[in-house]
Amino acid sequence: MQKKTQDVKYKTKEAASLDKRVSELSTDLEGVTDELNAVLKGLDKLKETCVAKAETYEDRVARRTAEINGLKEALQILNGEAVLLQTTAKHTLRGAKKQ
Repeated sequence: MQKKTQDVKYKTKEAASLDKRVSELSTDLEGVTDELNAVLKGLDKLKETCVAKAETYEDRVARRTAEINGLKEALQILNGEAVLLQTTAKHTLRGAKKQ
């Protein structure tokens, strides 16, 4: 009888110890899970900013069309300014007499 009582006492003590350990490990698991979620969230943000996204064909066409239109406009402006340029110049050397 005393042996069974002693066994029950040890088993109860062991169960309490295991319950405490389970509680500690559960808390540790929650902490690690929170850290993992934070790291994964940060990784997702990095992926959004760092991973190159393929440009669609329509986007490339629109960008190139805008660039070509800008270059055409610049050419027209330059051609218009060319008309305003002086076509002849009268330059004389310093000290030279006009004839």
